[in-house]
Amino acid sequence: MADIRSLKFLMVKAHPHDFTHAAATMVIHTSRGDSVTLVVVTAGVAAHNEKLMDELRKPLDQQDPAVIKQTSDEYAAEKERELRAAAAIFGINDVRVLGYPMPFRVERYPAAVTQIKKIILEVRPDVIISQSPFAQGPHGLCSGAFDDHQETAFATYEAESYAGVPEPGSRVAPHRVAATYYPGVYFQRDEYDFVLDITAWYDRRVKAEEIFKSQGHTPEYARRVVELITGNIGWYSGVTYGEAFVRAKADVVDSIHVPEFFLKRAHEPIADQIKRYAGKKEKG
Repeated sequence: MADIRSLKFLMVKAHPHDFTHAAATMVIHTSRGDSVTLVVVTAGVAAHNEKLMDELRKPLDQQDPAVIKQTSDEYAAEKERELRAAAAIFGINDVRVLGYPMPFRVERYPAAVTQIKKIILEVRPDVIISQSPFAQGPHGLCSGAFDDHQETAFATYEAESYAGVPEPGSRVAPHRVAATYYPGVYFQRDEYDFVLDITAWYDRRVKAEEIFKSQGHTPEYARRVVELITGNIGWYSGVTYGEAFVRAKADVVDSIHVPEFFLKRAHEPIADQIKRYAGKKEKG
């Protein structure tokens, strides 16, 4: 008989907005009674401050003093408010912002590893959704001089390793995570291991994007970016909208499992496939 107990998920992300890449997957699980803890390593203060960027491009006499004088703490608080509001849309209420400076580097802030380890031992997750530890960009190069996303992945991996072994003198039992997955947005399509159909939750993804006004998001932009990202994944996999994932390790199974969707798609009329691609969906 299959194990139907509730699962515990731990998401560890570099910046507040990063969680949205797997947000609809998380609401699928929270709606089933699973729990999700969201940890964000930085407050995202040095990322996506589009308002400040645009003001600094103006002549000095045309700049908005309210934008120019906004402190890092004030901007961080704004980002955290947006994060918590967006996370709540997907049933995620346990949100923790560690607030490390940017650029985040594990070698500069080793305390982050200890902090994430403590959260793992507290939450005792079955599944970790982490940033990708692999290089990004053309020809396998990193996408910049530093990459908070990869460094967050390194910190998470190290913390997970430490959490899995007993610590002398500690009364806390070690914990081993059953599975770790990386959102597919960090990979090429032919690298995806599986895709979740998030068509029923598309509108929530759009609503979450709208919330990040600190990054300049508008309703029109929010709908377009979700359409492009999740629609591209969906088109590749045969659904209207999807979120893709890559496994940290290969699954071990007791038999070959063919998803019900594959069986249905193999026999359904072409007209039904076209309707699905066109966006006919249930509301989430």
